[in-house]
Amino acid sequence: MLDALFRPKSVAVIGASNRELTIGYRIVQNLVDSGYKGPIFTVNPKAPFVKNFVAYKDIREVPLDVDLAHIIVKNTRVSAEIEKCGQKGVKVVIVNTAGFREIGADGIKLEEEMLAIAKKYGIRVFGPNCQGVMNSDPEVRAYCNFTFTKMVPGTISVMAQSGGVGEVINNRLYELGLGFRMYASYGNQSDINATEILEYWGNDPGTKVILLHIETLSDAAGFAKVAAEITKQKPILAMKTGRTKLGAKAVSSHTGGMMGVDTSTSLLLEKCGILTFDDEEELCQAARALSALPVAAGNRLAIITNTGGPGIIVTDEIIERGCEMAELSFDSQEILRENLYAEASIANPVDVLATATPEHYQLAAETLMKDPNVDIVFVNFITPFFVDTEGVARGLVEVAKDASKPMIVVAMTEKEGWATTLKIFADAGIPTFDMPEVGGRVAASLARYAQLKQRHDSTPVSYADVDPSVASRLIDKTRSAGRQFMSQSDAFSLLDAYGLPVIANSEVSDMAGALAAAAEIGYPVTLKVESEDVVHKSDAGGVLLNLETDKAVEKAFADLNRTFPSSQVFIQKYLNPGVEVMLGAHRENTELGHVLAFGLGGIFVEVLKDVVFKLNPLSKEDIAAMVRGIKGYPILAGIRGQEGVDLEKIEEFIGRLSILLHNHPEIEEMDLNPIFVYPRGQEPGLVDVRIKLS
Repeated sequence: MLDALFRPKSVAVIGASNRELTIGYRIVQNLVDSGYKGPIFTVNPKAPFVKNFVAYKDIREVPLDVDLAHIIVKNTRVSAEIEKCGQKGVKVVIVNTAGFREIGADGIKLEEEMLAIAKKYGIRVFGPNCQGVMNSDPEVRAYCNFTFTKMVPGTISVMAQSGGVGEVINNRLYELGLGFRMYASYGNQSDINATEILEYWGNDPGTKVILLHIETLSDAAGFAKVAAEITKQKPILAMKTGRTKLGAKAVSSHTGGMMGVDTSTSLLLEKCGILTFDDEEELCQAARALSALPVAAGNRLAIITNTGGPGIIVTDEIIERGCEMAELSFDSQEILRENLYAEASIANPVDVLATATPEHYQLAAETLMKDPNVDIVFVNFITPFFVDTEGVARGLVEVAKDASKPMIVVAMTEKEGWATTLKIFADAGIPTFDMPEVGGRVAASLARYAQLKQRHDSTPVSYADVDPSVASRLIDKTRSAGRQFMSQSDAFSLLDAYGLPVIANSEVSDMAGALAAAAEIGYPVTLKVESEDVVHKSDAGGVLLNLETDKAVEKAFADLNRTFPSSQVFIQKYLNPGVEVMLGAHRENTELGHVLAFGLGGIFVEVLKDVVFKLNPLSKEDIAAMVRGIKGYPILAGIRGQEGVDLEKIEEFIGRLSILLHNHPEIEEMDLNPIFVYPRGQEPGLVDVRIKLS
């Protein structure tokens, strides 16, 4: 438990100072200003007092027990201060001092020394190189941090790897009138890490929503386990920074080349049910809604508006973000038709007109709340001077008060003139948004969270007829030969060991072998160059298709031998073209599984980049989402009278590949492209495979 960190009964500041522009001064000042409930002890060997507190020369001189001690001294003195804290019986230290692992070898040595001493005394370490923590609970009021955010009690707990990002988020929450519950910016997380803090907040009844800023993720497996449990009960929202390709290492696979930096971490967050964002404002606005409103059951929105343009803006925003416009039930339409102005539009959006009365708004909102086809009620409200806007607000508050569905209110108004109207919403705990686009994005976030909550089965797929031992022998064979890339023949054999459909093939080194293999496989056949150095065989002239005679094979073999001397030749059965799809995998993070990619294949994968990524291992639900998640899915399902392909065969293909990759983490990259898929009942045909070992 981290009570001594977030609910300390007493706090000492080692390195407390009377100089105002220092961390040692600011922490003491923040503890005082926040109304911290416990005793505060200052430690400074050179000053008799810090502010109006007696300053002790040594932590061991403090007359009472100390739960938590801040350490703000030179990095080379930190270990000595932790030794004293151990002798005193301090439970937790926050090491605000920088100059440890983040500066290189010398800092790593200092950090290891510090941790060894802390471990000897059973002291937990938060940091080093960190801001600290805060707890706004009125019973605690612990501002153990050197920043300047005003501490207002709230229900959102914020954890930020970057203290600067955390400060921006905290200040924005304050501007939105929310405050926060607890805050932590953990720096190097040498001991207490993000996973422990997350678990602590997951068990905190005062925390309704958790916000995370993540740059890198340590203890990924532990984090995933904890986060997946928490998201079943309360929302976690995260912003992952460091997503661009700048500085990314080169990869040899299509899949790796299409991935962003640290894609596996982003996919892990999604797999845990965490709602991810690229924008701090959107993150804060979504947290605002999720902390105040009921959880949506789905993504179907119904809009009430008193002016057409903003209603259209919202419609565009939510549709582009994966929501649906609800089809209002017959009963709802009848109620609206009978009670609104005759000129009002009863389609969705419901335009009640600029002159609509409070009764019109309340009836429309009640009707949509009761409609079984509606998951989220959205109110677009421009405040005209000729309407009782305060009455409108009171009516909407009455509807939202006991509703099981969220109501999002966009109040497009001049805030001073209509302050009382806005206050009615605020006093009822209903957040209002200034612009329809902002409200639309928040609605889409509620719908995304509903989708994450509805995930049912995360059990990885399994098949009984796989043979890992064959695959392991083939991988060992490649390594023993000093190769990173498996030969086509061995790669196909590895896939065959996992029950994947493999067409007849053979690897040959001379003309006689090519002719014998072609006769055994059966015409027509395809010949390919077998070389680690040739990535795009077709582009290099290394693939010759649909060879129907011995003469054609002789010529093709001679051409390949001339263009690629000393290379082996791979011969396989020629397949009639079908719909081309691709599968790929890349392992960018040794802590996490492979990232799998699925999309349309052939050249389309490079031109259109219509690809869905998922983190292995995969459940049946994950696999179905991959297949149905690409924009080209209608081509697979069948479009304009054309027969669709066998989706079950594709899903089985992906499932077996998922198991193979899970069993063999030594596979670093894999491309299966193209795979021909055919109408129902026909096995997919894999044309080309490339496997790179780590």
